[in-house]
Amino acid sequence: MDNQGTTTDRRTRPLSYVDGLVGAEDLETATRLFLAFEEAVLGQPDTTADDVAALLSVTSIDRARSCFLLDGDDAVGLLVIDKDPFAQATDIEVVTLPQTGSREVSTQALRTGLAVAREHRKEAGSSAWKARAGTYLADESYAEVMTEHGMRPARRFYRMRIESSSALIPEVTPELPPGVEIVGGAVDEDTRRIVHAVDREAFREHWGWADYPYDEWWEHMTASPSFHPDDWWLLTVDGAPAAICLLGDGRKEQNEGYVQVLGVLRDFRGRGLAQLLLRRAFVHYRALGRQATLLGVDATNPTGAVALYEKVGMSQVLVMEAYEHPLG
Repeated sequence: MDNQGTTTDRRTRPLSYVDGLVGAEDLETATRLFLAFEEAVLGQPDTTADDVAALLSVTSIDRARSCFLLDGDDAVGLLVIDKDPFAQATDIEVVTLPQTGSREVSTQALRTGLAVAREHRKEAGSSAWKARAGTYLADESYAEVMTEHGMRPARRFYRMRIESSSALIPEVTPELPPGVEIVGGAVDEDTRRIVHAVDREAFREHWGWADYPYDEWWEHMTASPSFHPDDWWLLTVDGAPAAICLLGDGRKEQNEGYVQVLGVLRDFRGRGLAQLLLRRAFVHYRALGRQATLLGVDATNPTGAVALYEKVGMSQVLVMEAYEHPLG
């Protein structure tokens, strides 16, 4: 059961939107909150303005109930609520300024998010509907708040990194084996639909998988201002789609490259295709002058991805924990 201890609720105000996008002033405020929070927990920022814009601009956001939490007129917390009918889940994102009373702010935000999740569950008429939230492993305070309110750890994720100076990165772009081709740039809809199909099938057995229709998938993939389909690679074997490697430019401000999605279809695993794509990505970002390449991975990925990434020279630099609440 949820912990229903008392706390003093702060005033809130909704986010403002202009032509479907979060307003510039609120984007700046939200980004400031993220950076201050991450500086306190991690010792350095981990999020860019593009990341925040993408988070706040997708149409699945419950805009009526996502809000800033206030101290007077100043925003000291941010609650973002995302309703995902395909995953049958409400995703709750809570960010607070590192100051006295921040635990009360996160408690109020999480309680609000869980109350909204129950409304989503009732609207959907689904007993399987759940609430999801997460934080960095280092954020012990918010982990305690989530546990007190009935949420339980469900999955752990790693951020992995390889320096561009690593001797394990090839000197030149690895050649493609016979029969293997890479279609670069998902600039036409036919190619994008193939990429969507590979993405959907490659991750079908993964935690949190949902069968997103093409239009919803495309909206989420293009929500970030740093989206660049020119850096999407579709790998084929003897003409058949086999794998995808989708690069994102969201960490350009940190002078880093990012592998947003790397997936190989089951029938084509064990052939070294993922290693091939990763090594080509490392060379690509080194040529751009980026100091490192990063990606995120489920720590208990059923395909053994963590071991694969370690094999090509990547190492863990950050740990994040996902929590769930079944709402039953």
